[in-house]
Amino acid sequence: MSEYERFALIIDSESSELGGVAVRLLQLGIDVLYAADVDEAALLAVQESERLGAVLVPASFEIQFVKALISRVCSKLASGPRSLIVSGLEEDSDLTQLLRDNGVEWALREPYEERELRFVTTAAMATDHGGERRKHIRIPVDIETTVFMGRHRKKVSVYDLSVSGAYFDTAHPFLEGSRISLEIPLPEGAVLGNGIVVNSKSAEKPGRPDVPDGMGVIFTNLAPGCTDLLSDYIDGWIKRFRL
Repeated sequence: MSEYERFALIIDSESSELGGVAVRLLQLGIDVLYAADVDEAALLAVQESERLGAVLVPASFEIQFVKALISRVCSKLASGPRSLIVSGLEEDSDLTQLLRDNGVEWALREPYEERELRFVTTAAMATDHGGERRKHIRIPVDIETTVFMGRHRKKVSVYDLSVSGAYFDTAHPFLEGSRISLEIPLPEGAVLGNGIVVNSKSAEKPGRPDVPDGMGVIFTNLAPGCTDLLSDYIDGWIKRFRL
């Protein structure tokens, strides 16, 4: 079953550079549509404007092709130029500058993992790009740590992370409503504070399909400076995929 209501549109080269990406998106629960050229893509953008969320193309296409894609296809979608993702883009190419000048924000650069592909695709699909979305945007991570509930301690792995909370990978999560203390080690220092378990998933309790067994936690009281520490870390992670 599809996990997302919106589709990703793929326009591939003759050598099928994005064939593997299409398979990976389907495995991640993101349905895919294909277009052979700009004309077909433009038709789909009109017919499926409410369901199309992102457009993926390889960087090997000519600049004129990409210009036509932005003006005739991306302009019809809710996210506009932000819906476009270019795979295999070189940092200082003419195409990179064209994309930046036209408001395109996202690029896929090898190597990347499945969760990073999902992050970039869903970010391109997003229609809210303001401060509220930025506050809740989750990045995939894998950080080993320990959380505490009173005298009970639990070894966990941080599975995803935002400025406002985190999801902890553990086979035996604390109950929803539990108040915990936490420490998340980051390269520039540790995030210290408290949180509340707001959702959980285990063998006995189904949960979000896109996460392993564990628990979602909203941060409540973070130590001074920790919000900025989180924000800087998340911004630095996202920067790898921004133009």
